[in-house]
Amino acid sequence: MGPFHIFGAGGIGLALAVSLHKAGLNVLLVEKNSKKIDYCNAHGVILNNQHFPIKILPFDLWKPIPNAIHFLCVKCYDNSKILEKIPTQAILIPIQNGFDQQLSLHPLAGEGIASFISECTPFTTKATITRAGKLHLGPLQPWANLKLLSELNAHLKEGGLDSYLVSWSLPYKNTKLMYNAAISPLTSAGGLENSALLKAGKLRTLFFRLLLENYTILKAANQPLGTLGPMHPSKVAWLLKTQGLGEMLAPFFRPSLKQTYCSMFNDIAMGETEIDNYNGHLSRLAKAFNTPSPINDHAVSVIENMSLNRCKGSSNWLASLLDPF
Repeated sequence: MGPFHIFGAGGIGLALAVSLHKAGLNVLLVEKNSKKIDYCNAHGVILNNQHFPIKILPFDLWKPIPNAIHFLCVKCYDNSKILEKIPTQAILIPIQNGFDQQLSLHPLAGEGIASFISECTPFTTKATITRAGKLHLGPLQPWANLKLLSELNAHLKEGGLDSYLVSWSLPYKNTKLMYNAAISPLTSAGGLENSALLKAGKLRTLFFRLLLENYTILKAANQPLGTLGPMHPSKVAWLLKTQGLGEMLAPFFRPSLKQTYCSMFNDIAMGETEIDNYNGHLSRLAKAFNTPSPINDHAVSVIENMSLNRCKGSSNWLASLLDPF
């Protein structure tokens, strides 16, 4: 298969590149950040302290070639420039967290949803898997393109990635959204690591409320949900609705979130954010199906204000998100 062109030398892109490289396949990273490019040319890709000689090319110099398989591992706000250069007939597979309407205009071979966390050191091609998990690889329509995706899945597994072929990607993408749209705005507003969400207090209360609001919106919109992690979202919602049970279990889950950060954490101070692809998407779904979404609506407003003013997370911004609730 291949060659493989991976757009985005962040944590997910690097983990994917290493897996394909270890499987003996032709891999090219495509990146816009000059510091990342220089680092990769000097040191290669470093994943979990192992070095791999993987090629990298500036996005401005990249040109499409026949038969390439393209992975979109960038933030949603970078999609438009890439989609302008990729031919519509090219094989394209996004591995992203948010929902981007632009992708509906490009025929996709499938998509991947990562339940593992790969954190990249800023301005480098050095990443560390900080939480184990799977890559759920599947088609946008149930049971479509399974021959291609099955072959790709086999190569990824051969390269050491815990890749798992599913019959439909949407249930897993919705579940990832349910969690990300609760974690990202709260930790980004406060400048906090993810584990802070499970510490007793007003922040944890709002985190649980936002999880339930996200679940309620997705169910009202008849969106399918899959299992990421130990429990199906319906079980998570039941736990949170059962008085005192979520609070009792929180200390057991908190250690797994230590030293992990959401992908939005560093973007806001640079004036970029995927909040519209996370909570904005849920707010639009809620309005379409007459479902209340007060926390999502407010989260979008706060994070967009932070991004507009290029602000880092702080206790004051967190308070502005918490106070109305």
